[in-house]
Amino acid sequence: MSKINYAIISAAGIGSRLGKNMPKTLVNITETKKIIDYQIEFVGDIKNIRLVVGYQHEKVVEYIKEKDYDVEIIHNPGFRNNTTCYSMHLATEDLDEPYVALDGDLLINKNEFNNFVKAFNDEPLIGITPSKTEDGVYVNLNENEEILSFQRNPKTSHEWANIACFCEPIVINKNGRWVYSHFEPFLPLKSFTIENCYEVDTPQDLKLAIKNLDKI
Repeated sequence: MSKINYAIISAAGIGSRLGKNMPKTLVNITETKKIIDYQIEFVGDIKNIRLVVGYQHEKVVEYIKEKDYDVEIIHNPGFRNNTTCYSMHLATEDLDEPYVALDGDLLINKNEFNNFVKAFNDEPLIGITPSKTEDGVYVNLNENEEILSFQRNPKTSHEWANIACFCEPIVINKNGRWVYSHFEPFLPLKSFTIENCYEVDTPQDLKLAIKNLDKI
């Protein structure tokens, strides 16, 4: 069984729907902790952390240095014209081993994150969560909790959590539009439910995450 030694955090986007005019990773969740602080905390048991930055990257880099986080920074200079897929490509093109990848706006319970990574068993593992966001990508599951399909409508009980353990045969296309579309040719694939996973994409998402901080 392979061990996950790399965590890839994609945080290059503008985050326009949240309306904070700052990288979402620097949004305060409490007076003293930002999204990035929570993320570094819950991925902290993984040896190598790579953070892809783009929008206002100087502020993110300055904060990482200020906090003395052991994080490798990767720049995506074309963040305005490309997607998360391109960020992931930049961060993983030199890797020949499995890795866990997640969006830079996720808040996840540390124990559940660790259990998710431990559940990886040399095959792609897709994180899902009970549907709670405003604009989710929903999943259809079979009786073995394998994902049969992804869809925008209609809503189902669970949604793609924007986190996955990647390995062969999944290869990220730098020109891809959606990360989850890379899984579709290989479905059904194993899923893992992360109950306490909150994506901060809109003001309502942020309120929901703050309301549930005791679960993170």
